[in-house]
Amino acid sequence: MTKRNPYTAIFILFLGLACVSALFVTSHAFVNAQITPKWFGVMLCVGLAGAISVFSGNGKITGNSVIWRFCFVAGMVALFRNWAIDGFSPQILPCVFCLLLLLLFVPLAETVSFKNIAGILVCFAVALSLHGMLQYAGAVASGNSNFPVTGSFDNPAGFASALVCVFPLCFLFFKNKTLYVRWGAVACAAIIAVAVALSGSRAGMTAGITVLLAYLGAGYIPLKRDIILKIALGVAMAVVLTAFYLHGKDSADGRLLIWRCTLDMAADSPVTGHGQGAFQAKYMLRQADYFDSHPHSKYASLADNVLHPFNEYLLVLAEHGIIGLGVVFFLGFMLVRACLRKRSGEKFIALLSLLALAVFSCFSYPFKYPFAWLAVFLNIAVISRREGEIPVREKFATARKTAAILLSVLLLVHTSVLLRAETVWHEIAQRALAGETETVLPQYRRLYPLLGKNGLFLYNHAAELHEAGKYEASIAVFGLCTRYFNDMDVQMLLADNYRKLHRYGEAERHLKTAAAMCPVRFLPLYELAKLYEADGRHEDACDIAKQIINKKIKIPSATVTAIQNEMRQLVEKEGKRDSSTQDGTSDEPNNHPTRQGETREVNPRGSALPP
Repeated sequence: MTKRNPYTAIFILFLGLACVSALFVTSHAFVNAQITPKWFGVMLCVGLAGAISVFSGNGKITGNSVIWRFCFVAGMVALFRNWAIDGFSPQILPCVFCLLLLLLFVPLAETVSFKNIAGILVCFAVALSLHGMLQYAGAVASGNSNFPVTGSFDNPAGFASALVCVFPLCFLFFKNKTLYVRWGAVACAAIIAVAVALSGSRAGMTAGITVLLAYLGAGYIPLKRDIILKIALGVAMAVVLTAFYLHGKDSADGRLLIWRCTLDMAADSPVTGHGQGAFQAKYMLRQADYFDSHPHSKYASLADNVLHPFNEYLLVLAEHGIIGLGVVFFLGFMLVRACLRKRSGEKFIALLSLLALAVFSCFSYPFKYPFAWLAVFLNIAVISRREGEIPVREKFATARKTAAILLSVLLLVHTSVLLRAETVWHEIAQRALAGETETVLPQYRRLYPLLGKNGLFLYNHAAELHEAGKYEASIAVFGLCTRYFNDMDVQMLLADNYRKLHRYGEAERHLKTAAAMCPVRFLPLYELAKLYEADGRHEDACDIAKQIINKKIKIPSATVTAIQNEMRQLVEKEGKRDSSTQDGTSDEPNNHPTRQGETREVNPRGSALPP
């Protein structure tokens, strides 16, 4: 353990502020009230802590230099790769800078007892757990009306991931000499476990049970370690996983589809991947291709819009290829080796915390939230700690300080500017909803230098242009949007833009893509039927209408019922039209004229087809 330096108290303060930001901060001044303010709060804390770390070193470090250099080099490579592919993107750099700064200031944690840090994190986790319990009891509103327990997050995944990575830290105090500390630790662990269970997060429960079984299997409490115990633990884990699968079979099968399509996507660029953020831009097109090739797939009723593959490893593989995934696994190998080389209870608990996140990452997206990143680097700092000090050449110490101050300034300035842009975006989005669309459109254009590579911002702008009747401009913005974000809703609005411009061929193409992306949805097929009817393709409209009428309803709703009723009327109308045609009384032309600017062919049934 290194000698305590005068900046330790300041470091603990910023760590506490970062944890508060990552776990509790919400603000309706942003488009995403649960996630965006957490990231901004953490980045500001990290930037300030990184700047202060410049004055806290004495030219010596205590961490495992191999691990830290590996992390730093990997982070720099990721930064420059993203910069080369996407330019100076405000949506990418804050996160990358955050990770690089963590590599610079987290080693300061070695001047603080891990038990002190763990105690702070456990207290925050208990507070978050109690918040979730109050939500479950109905005393406090949930952050998402679709889930009873979310804490201050948008989804149970964020809530559960924060708790399960802190859960093993309670084990540090199970053997404390003070009775009330031991029982307090047990009570805290129980509160956290109950909160995770109430959230309904199967990934969280699986991760929690895994680390508990690992702790018991390692013999850190007085249980006899023999082959029978190990077999019993393995059987228990298998039973738990089977029970979770059967409890949510449809959801689990849906994730199998996502994993399969993600692997197909990764196969297109297996070595280096498609680049940071490429999943949201390309995955749904891959899912559409899958259902075009497998129209009767059992997964058709389970597919929906997907923003994440529900597996962090597959996300890394798709976006960064085998190289990126290899870096992740090699870092894991180095951490396990460092833990085994110099065994201690603290390092083992830190490894369990990382194990919790590793297991959670197999089924969800913990790294969408900043607290998971804080937990990772804090645990890495503990595992890579060495006894005694390792002298560092002065030029390396100077380089570290220079990098810290440069990255800190970049992060603080960039975060402050981006924070303002995000609040302005939220303001004009609210004004647009209030009917001021024409007024706010120029303000959208002024935000492009900062938010022009944010897919959701581009979608928002394109939707407002569509609402204002500027269909050509909306199509142009959607062209930018699809580089960063593309799903069924994007395709639907693109189709409507083309329909309003009477460019039915393009509208049909986008509606078919939308329908293939999410076969379970009724709206794309409904709009396709209406498009065919407007284009005079009554027979095609009738065919689609019959598909809608016979389509299995996943979730009954008034909208679906109304759509099916309207399609029945369309089929009846077409039936009467056929009867009139057979009687020779139809006033419909036998051949539909080609619209200006379109080239059409005629299929054997006589209806026009797009080129």
